[in-house]
Amino acid sequence: MEKRPDFYKGVDISFLPQCLDAGMKVKDLDGKEMEPFDLLQKYGVNAVRLRIWHTPGNVPESGGYCDLAHTISMAEKIKKYGMQFMLDFHYSDFWADPGHQQKPKAWEGLEYRQLKDAVFAYTRDTLLALQEKGVLPDIVQIGNEIRSGLLFPEGELPDYAGMTGLVNEGIRAARSVADSSKMQIMIHLDQGGRYFYLKEWFQHAFEEGLMDFDLIGLSYYPFWHGTYTDLKETMERLVKDYGKPIMIVESAYAWRKCENGFIDEAQEKIAGFPASPEGQHKVLDLVNGIVASLPGQMGMGVFYWEPLCLPVNGVGAWAENMGLLDESGRVLEGIHAFEFTREKYDPMEWAKVYEPQEITVGTGKQVTLPEEVSVLLMNGTLQRKRVKWQTEASVSFEKSGSFVIQGLVQEKMLPVSVSVRVTESDAEKKNLLKDVNWDEGMVWWQTESSGEHLVAQIYPDFVEPYPAPPVNALRVEGKQKFSYRICQQVRIMEAGDYCFEVEMQGTDTTGVSVFLFVKTEKEEKKILVHPTEHGFVKCRLEGIRLDAEPVTVGVSISASPMYVMMRRFSFYRMQQGK
Repeated sequence: MEKRPDFYKGVDISFLPQCLDAGMKVKDLDGKEMEPFDLLQKYGVNAVRLRIWHTPGNVPESGGYCDLAHTISMAEKIKKYGMQFMLDFHYSDFWADPGHQQKPKAWEGLEYRQLKDAVFAYTRDTLLALQEKGVLPDIVQIGNEIRSGLLFPEGELPDYAGMTGLVNEGIRAARSVADSSKMQIMIHLDQGGRYFYLKEWFQHAFEEGLMDFDLIGLSYYPFWHGTYTDLKETMERLVKDYGKPIMIVESAYAWRKCENGFIDEAQEKIAGFPASPEGQHKVLDLVNGIVASLPGQMGMGVFYWEPLCLPVNGVGAWAENMGLLDESGRVLEGIHAFEFTREKYDPMEWAKVYEPQEITVGTGKQVTLPEEVSVLLMNGTLQRKRVKWQTEASVSFEKSGSFVIQGLVQEKMLPVSVSVRVTESDAEKKNLLKDVNWDEGMVWWQTESSGEHLVAQIYPDFVEPYPAPPVNALRVEGKQKFSYRICQQVRIMEAGDYCFEVEMQGTDTTGVSVFLFVKTEKEEKKILVHPTEHGFVKCRLEGIRLDAEPVTVGVSISASPMYVMMRRFSFYRMQQGK
């Protein structure tokens, strides 16, 4: 095996053969056409990750790619360039992720014992075939994003015993081919910034006898998997708990906004950086810095998921704005993130100044502006810094509307702003929904759900000093893939523009869809929203033109394992001109 690098600067380029067959050309920053591996090596890439599907020919959409033959061909090139090779077993004929872990067609109908034997034989035989060609992986993943399990239904959680038995067969097979001095074994989960999910998985898996492995691999997409500080704290706690080095084996960010792109404006806001080449570059630098900041150099590196793809090559919405190539095939400035080294990065550099949350106030009412703002450092920590506003610290507005107040963060004189939303003080918004606090239970509400191990429960939150009545929140959580719908029927008495609001908190990841909807007999208006776990955020579907008619108002969820809390449902007629 090649000498292990001090810091893995990797890419998952499993799509590359498909893109090249479709005619993709890759160009350097100056527009000069380059061989893809030459380009990657030029800017410091030292590792490549490949996924392998069992029999992708069984799934026409796969095009037959990511099979053993393509893997061997790519692995030979990886080794030729002296790069590390990571192999990602999906144990499926096509995509595997928290919401999809479908067993290969060849294994359908097998009993559990037979399924374990198949995992062992397939893993061993694949690795032996690679070894025979001189391209044994340096790192092998036993499953892809297996937080919800693998090989459903036998390995689907919460059956940790069933899942662990299957994973152990993969580990045992890999160990039978090579020890950890030649090939390290990785367990890969999503939700890189959410310790509570990962701790639960490892705790139960070890209780069920999970065999020893070498590395923890995490997926971390900043628009799905928690804040940058969450990522840092999660990795630090996992290192302390299990003593395993950690890599981010999937990460990426958008370089532009576009109609068919992969993330929306809400997710851009959650990630905290603009969808631009500069924003993409900053996110990659930041994730590198956070991983490198782990004590004892236990943060081993970062892999970018599918950077070499073009919109014209038919590989889906991801290619529209999540790769590292523009539409002409020219590499973007984010490629410089692979020039990262532990020695050169400054952990105390300011990565971002967080602007305060929007302030809502009535006309004529005083609003006190915050004295400090949060600053994110390149190592993932937050510091509080004083800010000087270009107005008095306490200010009022006589007219309704939205206003922006500018200021400077004093230590480095960087610009910052705060938005103030001013509403008519005496304007009451009549809520047309009944019992939005669920004081009478679900009498006024209709619910539908599917999926086992789904819990929907009312949680009281005493947000006012006791003994004031609690504000209730409905927590919906699925341990497996699930759907949930809660709605209420309302009769509109007056035509006009209406708004539906819900405060939400929760988690997001691959395969999660949470919609607010308003449905009439003729049509349905809806908006996709993205809850995060850092406090309740008001989600809004507004400007809905309705006649005097019955409507159904609610929230629908279709998701891989996650949770969401909802409270303060409000459906009201918007005032003229507001």
